This record gives sequence, C-alpha cells and structure tokens, in this order.
Amino acid sequence: MRILLIILIFTSKFTFAQYWGGLEINESDLTNWTPKFEIEYAGTYHFGESESESDFHLFFSGDCIIGQVQNGYWEENTGIWKSNYITLTNISIDKKGKFTSDQHSGQFIRYKTESGDLVKGLRIDNPWTSWIQDSEFEIGTKTQLKFENIYYGKYNQASSRKLNIEELKQMSSEDLKLMRNEIFARYGYTFKKGGEMAKYFRKQEWYRAQHEKVEQYLTEIELYNIELIKKTE
Repeated sequence: MRILLIILIFTSKFTFAQYWGGLEINESDLTNWTPKFEIEYAGTYHFGESESESDFHLFFSGDCIIGQVQNGYWEENTGIWKSNYITLTNISIDKKGKFTSDQHSGQFIRYKTESGDLVKGLRIDNPWTSWIQDSEFEIGTKTQLKFENIYYGKYNQASSRKLNIEELKQMSSEDLKLMRNEIFARYGYTFKKGGEMAKYFRKQEWYRAQHEKVEQYLTEIELYNIELIKKTE
C-alpha cells in the first residue's frame, strides 16, 4: 500500500537538521515540546528523504497509544518497491514529552529555524533509518497528513479505534467479513488468487498486493478488532 505523503517544506538548513549522520546540528536550537494536552502529539512525523524517508504515525484511542513506522524497500531479485511497517509496542509519553517504547525512544521537541520559527517534531535517539544506525539521533517533523490518507478503505475505523460489539451487530455478515479483511488489505496482503477477497480488493484503487504475510505489522487495536469481528461473524 503506497501512501500519498503531504510533507511540510522548510528551509534547507532545517531539512539537513532532520538527520544526524555526518551532519552537524546545534542542540541549543532544540527545546522540549510539552503541550497542555497529550493528544496534541498525535499525528504523522516525517523522517529522512528520498529512499531513506519514513513516516511515523502516532495516535491515541482510549487507553491505547499506537505508533507505527511506515517506510519501504527494494525487493531483491524483483526490484519492486514494497511498503514496510514497524509497529512499536508498549509506548508511553511522560509529562516532559519523553517518548519510550520497546523498540525506539526519544523526545518530542521544537526546532528553531533560521527565521526563528519553532517547528514541532520528534527526536528519535536510536533511529530506525538504516544508514544512520551509528548516529546519535534523527528528527522527524510533524506534518499535516490526515488519518484518511494513512489508512484507506471503507472501514478504516477498524484500524483507528477499538470497535464495540453493539455497532458490529448492526452490520451484515458480508460487511463484517470485508471490514476484517480490509485490515489485512491495507498492508498489502496477497489474497488467494481468484478468491472473493482478491476480486473485491483488486477493484480498490488504493490496494496493492505485496506481502504473503502481514500479521507482524498489525497494531494492538487491529488485533483486538479482528478477534471481535470474528466473534460477531
């Protein structure tokens, strides 16, 4: 699944400041970002550029904090560009804007540009970008990307929040089946050739069959909703 990116454009100095690998940044230009409400951290943070770019999607649903890195890679032998996802687990954010998870950690920051503007971002101290693995940190800038441009489909609520049994009971078994399989389709799952789901999703403009297995990408919310939909079906 290819995502259309809406990327904020800043000065050239700021662009370079998103990376640490080989490029200097003045840490005095970074200050902690501590908004009044935690929900203000929700959104998409853009890291890197060209083939090394990635987006980190962060959102809140009840007691869940969902964080997922989306990037891509060139598949060996085929030369096909494929989407990849890193789903972070056990995310927490403290009152000072410190970000932690089982995989990556960092700090929400504001960056001072040449013009004196303070731009919101997220500094990751152990970055997932392969070419700067040995660097100290990488900064991603908060974009204006909307949720509907991240999770496509008719039932994208199945990826954004925990569903409840009452709303599912109002749906037909056919719609429930589509909702459940749409979660897998969003990650480019390859359905059985000639099957009902393969025929349906092949007609969806956003769908790209890329992976034989996508379970490793699923978030806590998606796993919960899949089981709930199965029970309702």
